[in-house]
Amino acid sequence: MLGFFRKKKRTLLDELNDATVKMYRPLLVNNKKVSDEKILEVVQTTMRAFTQAAESKGEKISGNVLMKISAQFICVYDMSGQEFFLEHLKYEINKYLIEGLRPEYQQNA
Repeated sequence: MLGFFRKKKRTLLDELNDATVKMYRPLLVNNKKVSDEKILEVVQTTMRAFTQAAESKGEKISGNVLMKISAQFICVYDMSGQEFFLEHLKYEINKYLIEGLRPEYQQNA
């Protein structure tokens, strides 16, 4: 019973997730009530999709570029919601597979 009241020990992953949310939350303009879990889901889904697409091409996308792409997709999610976010992600992945990364994703990254 006493174990129930113990504070859960925070892990390095907890700290990383908190830092990720703190970095991307200011980009939310229209829907500031998006949960931390949803922010992490959008960022992880975006990074995972681009990383897998790059691997399929025998390429590697730097962490800075992945962070910039994720910032763009947080804004897409904020403006248009989950359904459009997923559709736009599919479109951008296909575009990347055919044409390569958009120049704006690579600028200042």
